[in-house]
Amino acid sequence: MRSARLASLALSLTLAACTGKYVRPTTPEKVVATPEATARGGYLVNQVAACGACHTPRVNLSWLEGERTDAYLGGGQVIDDAAFGMTVVMPNITVDAETGIGGWSDDQILRAVRDGVRADDQLLMPPMPFGTWAHLSDDDARAIVAYLRSVPPVRNAVDRSHNHFAFGLRFAKSMGFIHHRPAANVQAPPRADRVRYGEYLAHGVAPCHDCHSLTSKGPSDDNLFGGGETPMEEPAIGKIWARNLTPDKETGLGNYTAAQIKEALRSGKRLDGKLMAPPMSAFIPHFSGMTDDDLDAVVAYLMSLPAKKHKVPDRLLTPAAKKLVGDGI
Repeated sequence: MRSARLASLALSLTLAACTGKYVRPTTPEKVVATPEATARGGYLVNQVAACGACHTPRVNLSWLEGERTDAYLGGGQVIDDAAFGMTVVMPNITVDAETGIGGWSDDQILRAVRDGVRADDQLLMPPMPFGTWAHLSDDDARAIVAYLRSVPPVRNAVDRSHNHFAFGLRFAKSMGFIHHRPAANVQAPPRADRVRYGEYLAHGVAPCHDCHSLTSKGPSDDNLFGGGETPMEEPAIGKIWARNLTPDKETGLGNYTAAQIKEALRSGKRLDGKLMAPPMSAFIPHFSGMTDDDLDAVVAYLMSLPAKKHKVPDRLLTPAAKKLVGDGI
């Protein structure tokens, strides 16, 4: 019995050593919430990062309906992805003191966004795109905190006890495989460098990389925007493979103009004319509000990528999802 306890303690210490390097101590420093910073944070949260696509519950909690206007960022929406073995109830990220993040310090919020670490020093899990947001500039990350502080509180006690992650994800978390060392001293590239700034938006702010570079082991730069190798599988939607966004002429975006790609992000229509299905359709109301310059930069970056020949299977939708997007009607 004593040897078993010692073994258990040794394992716990080993895992703590693996993950501890990803957890930095927080400070009492407050974010300076100037009007400009708050406005910038609102643009990032509502358009580029599209936080509400996940954190704002949808009508009837259905991915086939729109976001609830009375519960902005109030949590409760369920992501149930059978392919990756996870069921996640999205948390309330408003500043309600009891049910949201109102009791968190500014630096705890900042750390959660960029590093994927909760206020209690526990590591967060996907689908939170903390890997992407490690690339957020210091100024933009602080702007997001300033904006979240300004969002009206929503009292919504979210029961997250039903969260479930497959063994592989839990093991990857315990070993620190899906986290990164604390982000610090990150600067955004100059806007004048359209391709680099587009990379910053598409790979560092918007969660595009997390889906469109998806492999069986998670997002990977080895499959940079080459399309999902593994489908996202939501019971109400069906199976969705994220499209190949590289300029390959046969399997990607190589036969389309910058204007056509930009219009797809504005309209929510695929380049073949069909309506996009969830999850992309949940992001379009956010991405469509991006500025012309920012969308142009994103498209310029995508068109600059090395072409990757990867034909992605077409979606396999449920009858309800087909009705939503007009397939077969």
